[in-house]
Amino acid sequence: MGKWWSVLFGVMMTAAAGLFVVAPIFGWWLPPGMSTQRPWEDQLFYIILAITGFFFILIESLLVYFMWVYAARPGVPGHVFGHHAEETKVFWTSYFKRMIRPVSAILYNQHRVELAWTLVPAVILLYIAVAQVDTWARVKYVSRMPTYESKENQGLPSQQVEISARQFEWRMRYPSSRRFIDWFDREKRNDADQLKKLEQDFANFSRVLEADDVYVPNELHLWKDHPIVIQLRTIDLIHSLNIPYMGVKQDSLPGKIIPVWFTPTEANTKLRKDKQGKPHWVDGSEIDPKTNLPRDRHRIWEIPCAELCGWGHYRMIGRVYVHETREDYLNWLKEMEIRQHSRQPATPTTAAP
Repeated sequence: MGKWWSVLFGVMMTAAAGLFVVAPIFGWWLPPGMSTQRPWEDQLFYIILAITGFFFILIESLLVYFMWVYAARPGVPGHVFGHHAEETKVFWTSYFKRMIRPVSAILYNQHRVELAWTLVPAVILLYIAVAQVDTWARVKYVSRMPTYESKENQGLPSQQVEISARQFEWRMRYPSSRRFIDWFDREKRNDADQLKKLEQDFANFSRVLEADDVYVPNELHLWKDHPIVIQLRTIDLIHSLNIPYMGVKQDSLPGKIIPVWFTPTEANTKLRKDKQGKPHWVDGSEIDPKTNLPRDRHRIWEIPCAELCGWGHYRMIGRVYVHETREDYLNWLKEMEIRQHSRQPATPTTAAP
């Protein structure tokens, strides 16, 4: 009966390895990266996966092999580690013996084995701790946050958006088109006094409310190839901003404003007009006329809450809309201003039907 357990374990481990191989083919893998920081995060992920995967296969293979060779049999006494009965010499085939000899020459008693399985994981964990420092710094250290001087900003300010989490909604606050244009006006930034005022206004965006700020629920709008800095806060309890395609995940904590930044590398938003002729920005790729669904599901980027926050947690989902250019984004912002000032609700933009 013991050998059948080894067969069961072997089949399960082989199936797990097979699923791992075919997962990317069927799309059961990481979503494609759409930001500049995703390659760094993916690299760290694959380093850890390679280490843990190697030891998983090694240990499980030995487990299955030992379960088969040392399965209890009637009339055969049990085995003590390091001392094998004559009838089990089949285990020491010439090929396997040559492979295992360097290890068995060192780990010939229990104390050395225990020392090995303590030191080896310690060294691996130490390496992972060192390898992740730079990646963690790029996405979390405020000193790495994009500034005017950053190469990716090209002498321009980062886009500023405040996200206020609440049960069960993401409330986005954008600067008015007037403030937005001022921030990106190079001529005004050439004036030292004007630049000082703009920088102060820019730095205080997350703390100073203006009457003409634009509020939109569950929609994060930005544009391609330009850094965005999100000022994340919550008005009730802990939520978690999660944008897998951008490699972003950050808890919002009561009483704190936490900066989150990334730079999108792909656009997913197009301008269309509804039946009344009004502009309508939609996310997703080209629509398949046969199924009436997007041809590429990876062009719809959701913002689910990743922290259980109450009975409505499941429906706390926003969307990311990346425009092709800053001009497209500005046109969208002006349209939202018109709707807000005319007391029309800024209805959430939906995927193209």
